[in-house]
Amino acid sequence: MIQWLVDTWPPKDPTSRRLLCNPESLAELGQRYGSGNGSATDLSDQFSLALHDMRMGGTWKRTNRGRLVRAEKAMCDHLVRGPSGDITAIDLGASDGVTTLDLLHALETRFGSNTRVFLTDLNLWLLRYRKGPIIEYRAGDDEPVLARFGRFALRLSSRRHNSEQADDPLVRCYLGCGALRRSMRFEGKIALVNPQVSQQPGIIIRELNCLVHDPSLVDVASAVRASNVLNRDYFSDAEVNLALTNIHSYLKDAGLLVVSRNADAAGGEVENGSVWRKEARGFAHVEDFGAGSEMKDVVDNWRLK
Repeated sequence: MIQWLVDTWPPKDPTSRRLLCNPESLAELGQRYGSGNGSATDLSDQFSLALHDMRMGGTWKRTNRGRLVRAEKAMCDHLVRGPSGDITAIDLGASDGVTTLDLLHALETRFGSNTRVFLTDLNLWLLRYRKGPIIEYRAGDDEPVLARFGRFALRLSSRRHNSEQADDPLVRCYLGCGALRRSMRFEGKIALVNPQVSQQPGIIIRELNCLVHDPSLVDVASAVRASNVLNRDYFSDAEVNLALTNIHSYLKDAGLLVVSRNADAAGGEVENGSVWRKEARGFAHVEDFGAGSEMKDVVDNWRLK
C-alpha cells in the first residue's frame, strides 16, 4: 500500500524507520561523503541503513558492517594461499559492499596486502524516471522498484516465489498504466554501492547474476562467499544447483565456498553457515558455524555433470 517517505536520513523520529526511505537520500549521502561533510564512518553507516527498505530482484538490500564476522573467520581459518601468494575472493550478492570491505580487511590482516575481493551484486544502480510529479525508480533490468508521488511512495518490487505484488490493488493499478510508464523520461541513476567501499583499491565492483555464468571469473577465486543469498526464500533447489555449477567453475582447485545466513534472535542476529572445499566434481564439507547452512544438503549432494 502507499506509504510515507522519509525525506532525510537518518530520520529524526526513530519510529519512522517503519516508513520508506526516499531513494534520493542515497544520492545525498554519497555527495556528502565525497565532500567530506560529516564523519565518513557515520555517512557510510547511514547509507547502509537507508538501503534496508529497498527490495530489488525479489531480495532485500539489507546489510551493515560487522554482520558477517563468523563467515570472515571461517574463510580465514581454512583458506590456503596458492603458489602465486595472492588471495582473490568473490563476494556474491554483496548489496552495498560494507561487508565486502570487512572481508577485505580480514583477509589482508591474515594474508597480507596482496589480496583483492570482487564485490558482486545483481543490482548496483537505481534508475530514475519521471513524468510530471511522478517519479519511478527501476532496477537495471527495468524491474519497477518504487513509485514516488511527493511524500508518498508505492513499493513496486515483489518478493520471490509469491504473488504479493499481484495481491496489492494499488500496485496492480499503477503497473497497469502502461502508456504513462512508457512516457516517463530517464533522468539519471543512483549508485547503490556504499561510497566508502567504492574508493577501495582492493575491491573490484562487478554486476553479476549468480545464475548466469561469467567466463571471465573461471579459476579466479581462492574463495567464494554467498551470505544471505543462497537460501530457499530466494531460490529453488534447482536454481541453487545452477549457482553451484557457476561457483565451482569460479573457484581454483581446493578453493573455499562459504554459505551463511543471518537469523533474527534475542539480542540481535545469529550467523549460521557452513564451509566447503572444492573437489574435482563436488564440494567437501569442512566446517559448520552456528547452526550450519540451511543449504547444506544441496551443496553436499551437488556433483559436476
